[in-house]
Amino acid sequence: MRDFLDRAEAAVGDDGRLPLGSMPAWDVFPFEREGLRARPLTEYADPEPDRRKEQDDCRTCRALQLDTQVLHTGDRLAVIRPGATSLPFVANVVTREHVLLDDLDDDGHVELGRLVARTYAAVQALDGVGSVHITKWENGSGHFSMNVMARPRGVLQLRGSNLPVWADMLPNIPQDEYDERAAAVRAALV
Repeated sequence: MRDFLDRAEAAVGDDGRLPLGSMPAWDVFPFEREGLRARPLTEYADPEPDRRKEQDDCRTCRALQLDTQVLHTGDRLAVIRPGATSLPFVANVVTREHVLLDDLDDDGHVELGRLVARTYAAVQALDGVGSVHITKWENGSGHFSMNVMARPRGVLQLRGSNLPVWADMLPNIPQDEYDERAAAVRAALV
């Protein structure tokens, strides 16, 4: 891993920062290139902290206790939604316990594949959805989490990997609209 950091450090400019790369030139990039700069690489931990540890204030554990946020419960996995979103819909396929993707057995992998496909289809079927993006980030909690995010139909600037960045800046959709869509996704997952 030190080789990775050595290569990165060799690529920094006089200001100690990496060049911006090609992403700011993409037509779907949410920021203007002028004035934008990369943060310096500063964090390094080897070994990395164990992400499976129980947490006193785990948002996923809390969400799994709320009927309003749980859309489906399986043997090992569940589908939950955040309390609010700026996108037409967002769902998260999560492990019910503090385990990561590496910890799932073959039956867990089968359940995951089926549940992601069914959630994708349910979200894609919602009115006003142009496309559905699926991502996996699990660096924040001890739960595996796969995100299923609906891009609004016709809003092509929100295409691609910057959708979560745009979603963070856009205003939330009305709660009653979000709740209606949640009911439709919940029904499709039965």
